[in-house]
Order: sequence, then structure tokens, then C-alpha cells
Amino acid sequence: MKALVFSTVLLLASVAAAEAPILTARSRVDDSRLSLFAGPQGVGVGFLLPRAPEPGVRPTAFGGEFFVHPGSGVLELRGAGQWRLGSGEGSFSASAQLGLTAYGVVRGPADAGLGPHGGLFVGLGGPRLEGFLGAQAGAEAFLRTGGPRFPLRAVLGGHGRLGPLGLTLTARAGVDLEHGLSPTWRGDVLLSLDWYGRFSPAATEASAPPRP
Repeated sequence: MKALVFSTVLLLASVAAAEAPILTARSRVDDSRLSLFAGPQGVGVGFLLPRAPEPGVRPTAFGGEFFVHPGSGVLELRGAGQWRLGSGEGSFSASAQLGLTAYGVVRGPADAGLGPHGGLFVGLGGPRLEGFLGAQAGAEAFLRTGGPRFPLRAVLGGHGRLGPLGLTLTARAGVDLEHGLSPTWRGDVLLSLDWYGRFSPAATEASAPPRP
């Protein structure tokens, strides 16, 4: 009976151990923005900085995030780069993500961890309205509990923008694989309020130099 209860807790656990960056988990390379995050597991803040457009160079961006999970006493610091794949013309877009997540437990037995994460994303839409899906995978190691842990996630979301404000809803679900332990299923939904400030929609693409 105890084994059954323990396995059920592992199967339905919803408190994430560590997650991949979320700001760059999109099919389009977005404009500069500041973001506030909120979800069932915690809150956070973040920023996105695209690289200045250059002739013949595909758009890239860097995002940084800080998350607090009050229920589990966990802090996360995430950073990732994003690269557009393909021409980016038309309504279809695709991008790749590569980043790093640092993780700390400040409640109960202290622990800290670090690991790389990567992702691939595709979507339909434009700067004002976009739907996207993708997959993320990573590898993490921890000082106290060891590891490695391998988180695998499917991502589904939508983004809308009106003037200087944007709203993004992202859902992630998947499994954590770790040697000697049963697979732990994870799930989370995150709402992001984005502030673009003085940047107009598609400013990154509009300001790009004309193609030869």
C-alpha cells in the first residue's frame, strides 16, 4: 500500500524541479520586452533582448528569467539564446533554443543544481498573433540529491500583442527521468504579461536592412 501511494505521488507530482527557459520558447524571435510571469507553481520576471539586425544574418535573441516557487521554496535563474530557423517569411516560423538553468532550494534541506536545456519550436502567425508548439529537453545535476535528471517537455502556447502590451499563455507537460527512480510526470501553465515599451510590432523585422 505504501509503495502504491509513493508511486502515485511521483506520477502526479506537479511541483517542477527545474524547468527550461520560457521566454525564448517561441517559434518567432520577438522584439525587446520585459515580462511578468504567473502560474500555479509561482511567479517570475524576465527580459528578452534581440540582436541588432544585420544583412544576411538570421535573427537571434537572448532571454533571462528569475522564478520563485513559494510552495516548494525553490528559486530558479534561467538564461537562453534563440535562433530563427529558415527564412521566417510568411506565416510559418521555426526557432531553436539553447540555455542554462540554475536551481536552488531555500526551504527544508538545502540543495542547488545546474543544467543545460534545449528546444525546437514551430508556429503559425505573425508578430501580433501567434500559435506555437515544440519540445524541450535537458540534463541536470544537483549537489545533494545528485542526478543526473533528464527533463523532457512538450510545449503548446499562444501569443497576442496590442500596442506596447502582449499576453502569452504557455502550457508544458512531460516527464523527468532519473536513474533509480520512477518517471515523474510534470505539468505547468504559465501566463506572461509582456511590456514592449516604445518598440512597435515587428520592430525587429521592420528595422532589418533590405535584402540584396
